[in-house]
Amino acid sequence: MGQCHCHKKRKDSQELTDVERAIEIVINNFHRYAVKGRKECLTPNELRELVVQQLPHLSQHVCSLDEKIECLGDPDEAKLEFGEYWAIIGEAAKGCRVKK
Repeated sequence: MGQCHCHKKRKDSQELTDVERAIEIVINNFHRYAVKGRKECLTPNELRELVVQQLPHLSQHVCSLDEKIECLGDPDEAKLEFGEYWAIIGEAAKGCRVKK
C-alpha cells in the first residue's frame, strides 16, 4: 500500500477537495505510525500512540475506542491492517459533532 501519493493537483489541474486531502492525511498517518518494520500494519501500541497524538479531542469522547484497542491482542505483536484502522477511525468520527 505505501504512502498515499495523491498529487496536490489532479490531471485537470484542479486542486484536491477537502475530503480528498483529509483521506490522504488519514492514509499518511497510518503509514507514519506503522514503524516496526511493517508499513502495512499497526500494532495496538502504535495505534494507541496515533490516537493519543492525532485524535486527542475525539478520543476523549469515545470511551469504546480504548476498549477496541485493548481487544486487539498483544500490544506489541498484534497486527492491525489498514481496513481495520479505517473502521476504527470511522467509529471515532461518529463521536464528533458539528456545532452550528
